Amino acid sequence: MNPTLAATFPTAMGDDLTERIRTDLLANGPMRFDAFMEAALYDAAGGYFARAAGGRRGDFATGPHVSPLFGALVARQIEDFWLLLDSPDPFDVIEVGAGDGTLALQILDSLLPPLRDSVRYTAVDRSPAARGALAAMAAERPGVTIVADLDDVPPATVGCLIANELLDNLPFHWIRMTDQGPVELMVDAGQDDFVLVEGDSAAPDVAALIPSGLAPGEERAVGVEAVRFLDRAAASIGRGYVWLIDYASGGDLPTPVHGYVDGTWTDRVLDDPGSRDITAGVDFDALAAHARAKGRNVWGPISQREALLSLGFRELDERAQARQVDAVRERRGIEALRIYANRGRANLLLGRGALGAFTVLCVGVNADGLPRSMLGPDEGA
Repeated sequence: MNPTLAATFPTAMGDDLTERIRTDLLANGPMRFDAFMEAALYDAAGGYFARAAGGRRGDFATGPHVSPLFGALVARQIEDFWLLLDSPDPFDVIEVGAGDGTLALQILDSLLPPLRDSVRYTAVDRSPAARGALAAMAAERPGVTIVADLDDVPPATVGCLIANELLDNLPFHWIRMTDQGPVELMVDAGQDDFVLVEGDSAAPDVAALIPSGLAPGEERAVGVEAVRFLDRAAASIGRGYVWLIDYASGGDLPTPVHGYVDGTWTDRVLDDPGSRDITAGVDFDALAAHARAKGRNVWGPISQREALLSLGFRELDERAQARQVDAVRERRGIEALRIYANRGRANLLLGRGALGAFTVLCVGVNADGLPRSMLGPDEGA
């Protein structure tokens, strides 16, 4: 069996990613699902994230694309980190999975002096298309550095690392419980398409992250790479905070492995690799437990709704409402409608059944000050 991809499939095998994967499978046998996912999302020539900046292409909405209020509130959390760390100069902000730069722009435009003058912003994204979009943004933002990998970032003495909707796209193992224990699900070449087959028993590091009580026949996405990323993120900062946002999975109702094509949810994640997002909910409880076992301070996980309320969402919405009322009073109808529409989009960030239900986790690296987003607001606020 071919458990991993040593590198992206060589284009000498053909330009089409599907055919390159099929050729490899026929030559080497089934591959683990995380290897297939790595190719489908990140292959340099045909992967999903290679085709467009951030790979989003309208398939689904992220917080920064829904409303600039998201980035303004993240900027408040960054300011809070800076204050908790005694206002250092310089102060490193590392954003991993920076995509097309929308969140970076919102953050940088929201920061105020003296923090704004102290920040060194590093945008990390492995997608060439994303780095192209980031370069255009950085051309107008002095002090922004763009790199392809977290390993390319010089260790920050003091700072914070932000990752919004990154972890769910890190390649994960797809396991199935059997009477003999958990096994890896592998991708193989069928007659006309790719198929899942059972492979070897799950390795110890994978099995350790599988929740107890899984019955034979049940399946889970196991995020070993998410745990490894958390370790790398913490190692990138000498003193500071790691702040993670994503949608969660766990308990009795795990999020199944799925994808998005043209904005539509699909469970056909093996079809036409490179044409669709592949994702599953993140096990934040496992991440928190891992960080605590490493001796780090951990806050959360909590909902995005709670975090954004703690960061002052209501205050900013009330300011917008006041501007809307003034516009109505002064008969500036188009402006009033624009503010009203923007407020409606911003409130989607709090939706209990949608973005507001996303999860926020914060990890302190040689830092113990309580982050503002973790204060736990009164839901009636």
